[in-house]
Amino acid sequence: MKKWRLAAGVVGGLAILVAGSFLILNPETKRLTPQTRASLPGNYIALSDGVTHYNLDGPADGPLVVLVDGFSIPSFTWERNVPALTAAGFRVLTYDLYGRGYSDRPNVVYALPLFVRQLDELLTALKVDKPVDIVGLSLGGYITAGFANQHPDRVKRVVLMAPQPNATGAEPLIRLVTLPWIGEYLFTIYIGPHEIVDGKNEYDAYVPNSDWHDREMDALSYVGTRNALLSTLRYMTGDPLIEYRGLAKLGCPVELLWGDQDHTVSIDYATQVKEAIPMAEYHVIQGAGHESEYEKPDVVNPLIVDFFIRPLSPAIVPISAGE
Repeated sequence: MKKWRLAAGVVGGLAILVAGSFLILNPETKRLTPQTRASLPGNYIALSDGVTHYNLDGPADGPLVVLVDGFSIPSFTWERNVPALTAAGFRVLTYDLYGRGYSDRPNVVYALPLFVRQLDELLTALKVDKPVDIVGLSLGGYITAGFANQHPDRVKRVVLMAPQPNATGAEPLIRLVTLPWIGEYLFTIYIGPHEIVDGKNEYDAYVPNSDWHDREMDALSYVGTRNALLSTLRYMTGDPLIEYRGLAKLGCPVELLWGDQDHTVSIDYATQVKEAIPMAEYHVIQGAGHESEYEKPDVVNPLIVDFFIRPLSPAIVPISAGE
């Protein structure tokens, strides 16, 4: 009888420990409201699925470049690239994907249709009626290709930076995180505060300073972030290579950039992406990890600017929707 009581006590103690660590370590202590956003930077616009946080920089009459973030890092990931693009005469649109940064965390399925719809509605709301150049990083590369395939009349040229090469959640360890309850717990006590915020695997040549850490923690502190990121892992399960093959069929110019020290999306995957987009112009960013746009802006910025300032071939024109 004493053994059973001891076992019950141990189990109860572990349950209290697990529940307590979940509650104590849960960073989601704030809500995004009109009042909280009044003290936050940037611009905000209501779309059909929620409010989107965005910034527009550069000359108002410049050709528009859209920068699409990756899985978790908000739009400040582009802060070392925007000045170079605006100096080259471009108007630059950066924004936070739903569930990230200061955009809303709607209680919906986070999959490709949601993110494509967000970008389409954002461009419409901002009265952008000409085709744009677009850069997609990691998950943003998948979104960018999907957007171009569904709205070919809105896209001129595409830059893919270490684009997501396979279905989200395909790796065995990620599949564990997608399990109900287990995923919520692991994300709260470890993945959020350590893997995402510290992000040591994301960088090779540059280690973000404490300001980066603070801003990333702030983005994670809004209610709904964990649900949004886990939902992305659970439901963004399509095959990105299908979208990249579709991008190749569109015939628009594509540039592919990849850090040779990328530990998040290994450069080994570049072969598959190049096979899907045979005409892509390919550049390896030496000494850079996954966030090459932040680590090596002196290398990345000239490549993007040069690609976007080239005149389009007369044979390459945006395809009208429905063609």
